[in-house]
Amino acid sequence: MKIIFAKLFTLLILVLVLQSCGVKPESVGEFDEIYVFCDSLDWKDYREPLLDLFGKEYKMPSLEREFVLKWRPFEKFDIYSKYRNVILIGRLNGKDEVSRVIQNSLAPEVVTEVEKGNAFYIPKHDVWAEGQYVLFLVAPNKDKIISNLYDFGSAIYKDFKAAYYRRLKQFMYARYENKELEAYIARHFPFTIRVQHDYFIATESLDSGYVWLRRLHPDRSLTVHWLPLPDTVTITPRWIIDERNRLAQWIYNGDVIVEEETRGEQFEFKGYPAYRLEGTWKNPKLIIGGPFRNITFIDRDNNMVFMIDYYVFAPGKRKRVFLDQLEIMAYTFRLNVTRTQAAEKK
Repeated sequence: MKIIFAKLFTLLILVLVLQSCGVKPESVGEFDEIYVFCDSLDWKDYREPLLDLFGKEYKMPSLEREFVLKWRPFEKFDIYSKYRNVILIGRLNGKDEVSRVIQNSLAPEVVTEVEKGNAFYIPKHDVWAEGQYVLFLVAPNKDKIISNLYDFGSAIYKDFKAAYYRRLKQFMYARYENKELEAYIARHFPFTIRVQHDYFIATESLDSGYVWLRRLHPDRSLTVHWLPLPDTVTITPRWIIDERNRLAQWIYNGDVIVEEETRGEQFEFKGYPAYRLEGTWKNPKLIIGGPFRNITFIDRDNNMVFMIDYYVFAPGKRKRVFLDQLEIMAYTFRLNVTRTQAAEKK
């Protein structure tokens, strides 16, 4: 079976009767909440496969789902049609209102493609509001919808996650970007990074090779640490954990990584071989903790190791979306070529 994406789906004219005309408002709601509209009796069967896609649990240190799924009856669609993330699920053989609306919006040729199994999911952007992601799922019957969710879940999730990060980044830097702090970092340190508003330098040291950026309410931190590449040491997760714990003794008041709740993987970060750690930290003295991520890579051109470490402390709040915001900041990291070239000339 093949899936025909929206951009290739020229036969599809999906203009719902509820779609408004004119200037669209900005989407509302949380970035990590997804509102689902489908038949109430079908929801109990769709819930588990949708949770497998969007609701994976992570230690923060309490368990927290990646995204929160919220089913709503279709009679409340007007209330939620402007929210950031919306999923509508319809069956060709369905008599419920969601299915009927989708059926009436499909050209006959498209119905044929759905019946053949050549079309299932259609992601659309900015349907009823700017910055909105709407996912239409349609199949001949309920069993086929469920099997398609499992068969094509990775593609559905990948498309949603890319749109999620893209919209979150746009939201973060749309206004109040801390240009003054960015300029200071570029002048004083061997890298540049885009900084969201309200962040400040908690502490810094050129001699020890680190700068700690922090924002409160809730407490979010991103630290960049750099040091000469050790001649006798291989960069491994073990080395990263030890170095991160050592750094935390200086600036995080003794935080330590909870190793049994932390996982690592090798990947490529901006063209550099790197390790990524994700897990939890705790402070035995203060009896607090939270989630963290760490990206460590080797700059062999300058024989340097760079560590980008970020954590969240937000008791009683969902933490993953704050970690994702820090991840977006981390991915704006660039080595400061001007400073590196100037150093080489001296």
